[in-house]
Amino acid sequence: MTAFLSRALLPDSAFRSVLRANGWGVFGQSFVMLSAIPFSTIPKHDWLFFSSQNAVRFFFQNLEQQKLEIPETHWAALGVSTARVLEDFTGRVDFIGTGEPKGTSQLFRRHCARSKEVGPIIFPAARRSRQSVMTLLNLDFHCTHFEIYDNQPVPNPPQRTESVLAFTSPMNADAYFSRHQLLPQQRVVAIGGTTDRTLQHLGIAEVTIAAEPTERGLAEAVLTLGQ
Repeated sequence: MTAFLSRALLPDSAFRSVLRANGWGVFGQSFVMLSAIPFSTIPKHDWLFFSSQNAVRFFFQNLEQQKLEIPETHWAALGVSTARVLEDFTGRVDFIGTGEPKGTSQLFRRHCARSKEVGPIIFPAARRSRQSVMTLLNLDFHCTHFEIYDNQPVPNPPQRTESVLAFTSPMNADAYFSRHQLLPQQRVVAIGGTTDRTLQHLGIAEVTIAAEPTERGLAEAVLTLGQ
């Protein structure tokens, strides 16, 4: 059995390690091109809220290049995977969401209920971010989308022949299936509900959603399809 992940496989990839331990062949490639959008100032804020590992890396890469310092702030992450990367840079994370927009927004409201006042929340993110969490929080908080990197679909992604295709974002799914059809006997896994909805819209009717929005969760979902 073979599996494909729409993400470059880093040396510590849980997707690769879990599946290879179970005898799977594993391949990875992103169908999205990323590039930094330099910034020299950061909007006034009380919270910096990151929805992806890429957002964290581009943010701190720019801070280092521009030699920028930020005042004391609160750090938030959409889910556990993003929080791990964020903590490597900050030493702490003040809020960790569920990995899904709706659950995260509900949890964040409860987290902030103990505070008398919550100041501006900045979401460093991709230019074409879906802004899902920000949209859900906008009714109760002052939120700002802060573009720090560009994300564009690869124009001609290669067709994949692996047994299972695992998609890590709506844009990756859209980039691939705008060019290719699902092959007979291929199965599809989505990292979460937003990616699943995009796949359904693209005509992929049978999608397995990972129990948790992490590479390990994706790998475990893939394993269920190989049983």
